[in-house]
Amino acid sequence: MAPPPKDQNGRPAQTRSAFDLGSDGGGRRPTGQIPVQPARTSTGAMPMLGEVPPKPASTVTPAPPAAPSAPAAAAGHGGPAPSAPPPPVTGEAARPAGLTTVQKDFMGSQFASGAMQRKRSSFLGTDPGTLKAVEEPEASSEYEPDGATPHPDLVGRDVWKAVKAPLQSREGKRSREQLELVLAQFAVAANPRYADDAPGKPRGHIFVWDVSRAMNCEIPHFVGAKELTLAQTVDWLRHEGPMRGWSRVTDASIYEAAEAGYLVVAIPREVRLKHIAIVAPQEPQLRPLLTGAALKRGANVATKDMFGVAAIDCFAHP
Repeated sequence: MAPPPKDQNGRPAQTRSAFDLGSDGGGRRPTGQIPVQPARTSTGAMPMLGEVPPKPASTVTPAPPAAPSAPAAAAGHGGPAPSAPPPPVTGEAARPAGLTTVQKDFMGSQFASGAMQRKRSSFLGTDPGTLKAVEEPEASSEYEPDGATPHPDLVGRDVWKAVKAPLQSREGKRSREQLELVLAQFAVAANPRYADDAPGKPRGHIFVWDVSRAMNCEIPHFVGAKELTLAQTVDWLRHEGPMRGWSRVTDASIYEAAEAGYLVVAIPREVRLKHIAIVAPQEPQLRPLLTGAALKRGANVATKDMFGVAAIDCFAHP
């Protein structure tokens, strides 16, 4: 290594760093000039006079990933057709595994099990798969009811299971003759199913329930698992019926609806009285005759004898 330079008197010469290059000969910087500090070397030291600092290593910025290429041309242009996206996962496969009982109750129905559906359908007389009324086969021409003797399948007093009437009438196939046959098979006056439960406790709502099921426009006796009383059935027809296809009919419309084979159901206009009966096809008159089981049980009974009052409200289902 070469010895440091000396001045003319033999003393070490004063060296100036690059920091002092901007000053004048006396070490003072010119007014208004800001010294520029040179870059340090790779070891962090200041460069000596005449030393050229190394250039910093260039930093290579990686290129961004290439954008996905456009879908291949259609098969008709020589390229393969794009693949279809996978179908969404639905149903049971979309449910996470290991659900608790509470989570299953929120995500599924309480009636999801076959046992619960069978229990519910036994109450309502419905198909357990669709909860719709069980379709009955078309009526056989061999059975012709006389109105005096009920069909053997329609005499049981148990109401926990709906009866299956052999003669049916369906929407779009209504007729006066078919309505008269449907009513005659129940023989309300002689059928023990419609005898009073006790004095003052008629079973008119059971008769209307059975007939409405045979007409495929059910006025229910069970809502869910709850059994409706006579009063609740009357209230259901008055308040819920109009939302279930039952329309209020008055005056001549009552006889026209019955003549067309529609089921026409009558209730007292006085809301405190709870009775219900059916208007059978008949000739127009001052007040319609009723068929049912209320204060009196039978067919073609005067309104006042059946309900105790003359004013009634009627509802028809096409």
